[in-house]
Amino acid sequence: VIFFVLASFGLSAALLKTKIPMRIVTFLLRFTKGSEKAVIFAFMAATFVCSMFISDLPCSALFSGIAVSSVLQIEGAEPGKSRFGRALMIAIPYAACIGGEALPSGSSMNVMAMGMLQSSMGISISFFDWAAICTPIAVVLLVVAWASVVLVHRPDPLSDATLARLAEFAERKERFEALDWKVLGIFALTFGLWLASNWTGWDLTGIALLGLVLCFVPGIDVLSWDEFVESVSWNVILLIGSVQALAGGIREQGAASWFLSASLGKLALGTAALVGATAVVVPLIRLFIPVGPALIGTTLVPLCLMGQEFGVSPVFFTIVVAISASTSFANGLESASMVVHKYGYWTLVDYFKSGVIPTVVLMVLHATVLLPLVTAMGY
Repeated sequence: VIFFVLASFGLSAALLKTKIPMRIVTFLLRFTKGSEKAVIFAFMAATFVCSMFISDLPCSALFSGIAVSSVLQIEGAEPGKSRFGRALMIAIPYAACIGGEALPSGSSMNVMAMGMLQSSMGISISFFDWAAICTPIAVVLLVVAWASVVLVHRPDPLSDATLARLAEFAERKERFEALDWKVLGIFALTFGLWLASNWTGWDLTGIALLGLVLCFVPGIDVLSWDEFVESVSWNVILLIGSVQALAGGIREQGAASWFLSASLGKLALGTAALVGATAVVVPLIRLFIPVGPALIGTTLVPLCLMGQEFGVSPVFFTIVVAISASTSFANGLESASMVVHKYGYWTLVDYFKSGVIPTVVLMVLHATVLLPLVTAMGY
């Protein structure tokens, strides 16, 4: 897990040096046709796509920066007063977290949960299988989150001058340079190998490290060592490592098993009840455990063991816990949201209001759709 996270930070840094994210934004803005709601969805879709391959935090920081320096500056949206600015700057971290759910590469929480499942239960989830199970749910959540933000915050209509400037902005076609093509090639190769791992059996972390190494190869040189070291969030690395160690102690002492037996265990009167209770209770626990790795470390293995008694696949619990660890629509204290909060466009109450509907829909999807998808993939 530690090595995968290190590789993901490096690959994220390489992508952020290119024009690829800006090209995605300008392409999607062509289809907005003067609608402020469509502009918000364009930014969400661009953030969603990039967050499938890079960490939520840098992805959220990147697109919020693009929004502030482009549409919000053009419109003159004042922090704390503009409803459009509030809606857009809440929508971006939502999209970053949702995109991180779709693929294993989108969040270190996914890989951490997959690693714990492998080490504790001997079950591995391939890159392709995770994508097939989680991408449909993520796409539905993206639409729901957009609808919730628009419904709750009712963004102001954009002025004619802003729409004209956005039309010009959308037509900008900056040429890809050698750096852009090199990074695009590395990502294409890495993603292709991740997909092929379903048949080759190659390790996801090994593939990610290969992509990182290619960034340093002489003749490619898309990333320097100093740039890589600067891009790594070392507090996250230390956090994941220490939480894994503490989780091992908690697991050995049985504290987590006792807690879940005393809470979820009381509701688990059958398979359907256990699935529904897990889908509801785990996201609620996440509101009180502000650190994603801690949620995974303390709940995943006990849930998998509890599920064995009812014949529920451990993969179901792995996905529920991983997604809950990386996504909290109602808690604006997440790292991906706090990096946007600094611009002052929304408050924690604003974030919570628009996060209630996506949170409820996430619970419903996990309670009804997730287990059939897991079963269909043979787990």
